[in-house]
Amino acid sequence: MIDPYKVLGVSKDATIDEIKKAYRKLAKKLHPDVNPGKDSEKRFKEVSHAYELIGTKEAKAIFDRGETDEQRQHEYEESMSSQKRKSKNPFYYNTQQKAGRYTSPLGDDFDTFSANDFFENMFGGRKTSRRQSYDPEFPTEDELYHLDIEFKEAVLGTEKMITLPSGKRLRVTIPAGIEEGQKLKFKGLGSAEMEYGRPADVYVQISVKTLPGFKRVGADIFTELSVSFFEAILGAEIEVPTIDGGVLLKVPSGVSTGSKLRIREKGVISGHTRGNQIVTINVVMPKDIKPELKESIKKLSKTFSYNPRMAT
Repeated sequence: MIDPYKVLGVSKDATIDEIKKAYRKLAKKLHPDVNPGKDSEKRFKEVSHAYELIGTKEAKAIFDRGETDEQRQHEYEESMSSQKRKSKNPFYYNTQQKAGRYTSPLGDDFDTFSANDFFENMFGGRKTSRRQSYDPEFPTEDELYHLDIEFKEAVLGTEKMITLPSGKRLRVTIPAGIEEGQKLKFKGLGSAEMEYGRPADVYVQISVKTLPGFKRVGADIFTELSVSFFEAILGAEIEVPTIDGGVLLKVPSGVSTGSKLRIREKGVISGHTRGNQIVTINVVMPKDIKPELKESIKKLSKTFSYNPRMAT
């Protein structure tokens, strides 16, 4: 028979809070999702069983009086042997597989896999009793997940599916206008490993990928547009890329490098309003100036000369 005090690394005089703290620390350290391997799996089950024996005042008192149910211990040892025979198909999973950050081999049947299923697998088909072990005051820790989204998805909003360690697939609605680093809260959807306490909350932290040529400043999106000096003098209509696709932008005659033009309501969606796209003009001279062009400009400059350093 195991010594639960020795397994949890506490003395027989330890308080319930000290026992809970030791269990929580070991459970997080040994959980197969965090530390995969047969040894960790075995140790995790030993730690969970040890806490089941002394994790509450009533259970601890019964164990200390030597009145522990031998059949319960026999079931535990049987479950350990059963898990060894099932080693070809381990119950745990890895959310960081090659197929993607939130991929799970559990598949798409996310409505049928529950926290109880998770613990049934963990203990070889034997359900633990919430009536005997659940403690709403047991300390739990909120869980944080990072989710990468595209720049366009942050501007317009989207939906994503992620897999939680409990095996549940979670549909995350990304609101339009979400910002880098913002967190979305999902109450009570934490890992099933917290069987003895209230479910932890899940926070999904958003990371927005950069999009070349686009920069967000508040509700506005800034882009740049290169124009020839002919277009700058004569004016032009030029197709400009936006989050919604290309639009024609009227470039007025006489623009200079640094001039800013506005495309209304092509920025970031925020509630019932939407920001603008600000286009900064960059006048680009030809790399190879032909002699004929030089001569033509020379003639024109005598008639239409101006000094930009004197311009107001």
